[in-house]
Amino acid sequence: MQSLYLTVVVIVAWFVLCGVMWRLHKARQSVDTKLNSSVLIVYASQTGNAQTIAHNCAQALSLSTSSVMALNNVTLEHLNQVKKVLFVVSTYGDGEAPDNGNLFAKHLNSELPTADEKQATAAGTLVLSHLQYSVIALGDSNYPEFCAFGFHVNQVMLEAKAELLEDVITVDNYDEQHTHLADITPKWLNLQQDPQQITAVSSPQYWQLIGREILNPGYDDEALLQLSFNSIGATPVWQAGDLVDIQPQHPVDRVASWLDKNNLDGELLLTYKGQQQSLRAWLAVRELSNSCPPIIDDLLEQLPYLSKRSYSVASVSENGQLQLVVRLLRKNDNSLGLASGYLGHYCQLGDIIQGQIKSITQHHNHQLNKPIILIGAGSGLAGLKAQLAARILAKRQGNSDIGDSWLIFGERNSDPQLPINQLLTSLKEKDLTKLSCAFSRDSQHPKYVQNILLNEQLLLKRWLDNGAVIYVCGCLSGMGESVQQTLLEILGQTVVEKLQQQGNYIRDVY
Repeated sequence: MQSLYLTVVVIVAWFVLCGVMWRLHKARQSVDTKLNSSVLIVYASQTGNAQTIAHNCAQALSLSTSSVMALNNVTLEHLNQVKKVLFVVSTYGDGEAPDNGNLFAKHLNSELPTADEKQATAAGTLVLSHLQYSVIALGDSNYPEFCAFGFHVNQVMLEAKAELLEDVITVDNYDEQHTHLADITPKWLNLQQDPQQITAVSSPQYWQLIGREILNPGYDDEALLQLSFNSIGATPVWQAGDLVDIQPQHPVDRVASWLDKNNLDGELLLTYKGQQQSLRAWLAVRELSNSCPPIIDDLLEQLPYLSKRSYSVASVSENGQLQLVVRLLRKNDNSLGLASGYLGHYCQLGDIIQGQIKSITQHHNHQLNKPIILIGAGSGLAGLKAQLAARILAKRQGNSDIGDSWLIFGERNSDPQLPINQLLTSLKEKDLTKLSCAFSRDSQHPKYVQNILLNEQLLLKRWLDNGAVIYVCGCLSGMGESVQQTLLEILGQTVVEKLQQQGNYIRDVY
C-alpha cells in the first residue's frame, strides 16, 4: 500500500512539473512576441553600419534582440509599447533612405489619426505624445544631402508629437575601427561599460592578393578586374550578400612626395594607440593635408584615416578565397580612383591589404528553393556571382531543391573574346536557367538591363508569380535607379513594396 502511495505521489509530482514547464514555455513564447523593454532601438542601414551601431547600443543597455529592429518593421503598436526610441539611420545616394527604412514614414502616416479623428481626440492625447526619442544620423559630407534621411525621420516624429530628447547626432563616414560608441550616442543611454568593449570590434582582417585578372583587356579607360585573396590567418565566415570594407592606401610616390615637402623621415618609428610602425606606413592610410603640424607627436592625431570603401563579395567563404570585381576608376586628369587604383593597379601580387568582412543581413537570401532573377551591370557582377556560388554550393552539399536562376547583366562591349563575356557564357552553360545580356556600347544594338526588363516583362511576371526573388547589384546611379523605375512601371508601386517587405526584392546598390 505504501509503495502504491509513493507511486501516486511521484506521478502527481511529474504532472505538476510538466505543467510548470509548459507554463514557462508559453510565458517565454508570449514574451518573445512583445517588446520586453521600455527602450526600442531602430535602424535603417544600406551597408550595415547603422545596424552595427544599433546592436552595439542594445548590448550596452543589456537589451534583448527583440528590442532591435529594422525601421520598415516598426509599427504603431511597437511605438505604443515603449517610452523611448533610438533611431540609427543612414543616408545614401542623393539623400535617399536605405531599403529597409524607406517605407517607415508611409506606414506610420497611414496608422496615425486623420485630421477628423484628431479633432475628436481629447487634447494632449495624440498618438505619440507619450514617446521620447533620439536620432543618430549617418552620412557622407561629400554629398550635398548629408544625413538627409536622419533629419527626415526626425521631422516625421516631431509631426507625430513625439519629444526629441536632444539634437540629431550626425556621424560623417562612420568607421567602426576608429569610432567610440560613446562619442556618437545620446547622453540618456548612460553607457556603463568601456565603449571599446561594448562595440566588440573584431581584430583587423588581412588578405594577401593572389590573383588579378582583367575581364576586358584593351579597354584601359574602363578596366573591369576580378581580384582573388587568401586570408592571413583563419578565414572569416561570410555569405552571399555580404560586403568587405577595404582600407585604401596612397600610392608610394604620393607619400614620398608629402614627406619630402615637409622634410620628414619616413622611416621614423611612431607609436599611436599602442601600435608602432614607420611614419611612412602611417601616412599611407591617412589624409595628407597641405600643411604639417609643427609637433610631430601631434601628426597622427590631426590626420584622419582615409575612408574605407565597401565592396560586394563575389564568392562564399566555403570556396576558400575572397573574390571581388572592381571597376578601375580613371578621373578626368587621368589619375586613378583612390580605392580602385590601390586594388587594381598599385597593389602587387603577394601584397597584404586590410579588409573587414561585414554581414549585411538584408542582402542575404536564404530562399534557395525559390527562383532568382539576378540583375546587375559592370562590377555589380560581384554580388550576382556570390548568389550563384551559394546555390552551386547547396547543390554540391546534396540540396536538390534549388530554384531556377535568370541572370540579366549589362556590360559595355559585346566582343565574345573578352574574358567577361566568356565568363558569362560559362555561367550560362553550367549554372543558369536563362542569361540575358545588354551591351551599352554595341554599335548596332546598344541597350541596358532596363530594356531587357521591358522586353521580357511577361516572363518577369511569370517568374514572380512562381515566387521568384529579385536581386539587384551594381551602381545606384544609372543602373540601380533605372531598374527601380522600370520595375515600378511594370509591376506598380504596391507590388514592388510588397516584394520588398517579403524579402523578395533585394538591392545591393552603391
